[in-house]
Amino acid sequence: MGRFIFTIQGEGRGHLTQAISLTQIAREAGHEVIGYAVGSFEGRKIPCFFADFIGNTPIIQYESPSINYGKGKSVQLGKTAMQAFTKFGTYWKSATQLGEFIEALQPDGIVNFYESITGLYNLKSGSKVPCMSIGHQYLLLNENFESIAEKALDRFLLNINTKITAIGSKKLLGLSFRYIPNDTKRNIITVPPLLRQEVKSIQPQSGESWLAYLTHHRLADEIMAWSEKHPSVKLDCFWDHPSHKSVYAYSESLTFHPIDAEKYLAKMTHCAGLISTAGFESVAEAMYLGKPVMMVPVPNHIEQMINAHDGELSGAGVKAKTFDLDIFHAYLPKHVSVQDNYQHWVHQANFAYQLTDLIRKPVENPRFSPRNESGLSASW
Repeated sequence: MGRFIFTIQGEGRGHLTQAISLTQIAREAGHEVIGYAVGSFEGRKIPCFFADFIGNTPIIQYESPSINYGKGKSVQLGKTAMQAFTKFGTYWKSATQLGEFIEALQPDGIVNFYESITGLYNLKSGSKVPCMSIGHQYLLLNENFESIAEKALDRFLLNINTKITAIGSKKLLGLSFRYIPNDTKRNIITVPPLLRQEVKSIQPQSGESWLAYLTHHRLADEIMAWSEKHPSVKLDCFWDHPSHKSVYAYSESLTFHPIDAEKYLAKMTHCAGLISTAGFESVAEAMYLGKPVMMVPVPNHIEQMINAHDGELSGAGVKAKTFDLDIFHAYLPKHVSVQDNYQHWVHQANFAYQLTDLIRKPVENPRFSPRNESGLSASW
């Protein structure tokens, strides 16, 4: 069995949650995750849910590129792109830190969860340690993926960043809401979402309250305004607010909660539906539990715009440009659940195979090692 280091883009909870999921799968298969490397923006703290999960496993944190929101609610494309130039020295130092961490632990393989410093490290060192990259963003490079037509420059810059994270990777696993053919030319393998065991073990129940998850606390203004006009709808909203570190009861019908993985899942179990900023992981979990989703991309956030488009095509729910929850209220009675088909898709995954295949030694005579390169069952 193999010994792996996971490198993780630490913005939001999505990639961290995916790393937890793959850790659980790796352990069940007899593999060992011997270290974690988390890239974040200007010393942002590693969330407690992740720190508690990894326990005493070695971990390092360093600075890596992140989305710049300025002082507003929308992504500042220019400032985000300029980081690559203005902070290149910092990122080069981060690549050195990562290299020292890898050298000290001597892993058999590296699994990269969309962390750009990993690509920079591979470029800088010419590392021979086999590396595999996982993320929904790699699916966007697949020639068979249907993207949005607008914001060509934003899509171009997103794909450039994705390619940087993938430098030195033997293969790319593109997480997808639904089956899409592999892109063999680019070695992009389409795989189901990486869902935690805790999500798969939930027995969802119907409820009347709505659940919201925000990747940026400034987006809460619209939800507050809507809730004031519709006090009969109970709303629980999870956010990462610098001033509200505990539960904040805005009104009798609207309550804000700090990010808490267990509490979030408990609320998801009983909610009538989810309002989300179109992060891939949140939508993927809601689909598994049969909860309809209203997907509202952060303004100018090209990845979330694509996620919302793809999520709607996949039957997750409805996309919207603002947090006008009247849209969700009108949509809920019309929602057609894709839960059964989606769960079947999720259960087709074989991530343990992908880990084993990553560190597999070359076989001299290929006649004796037939294998399905996708690592999926024949029904795919």
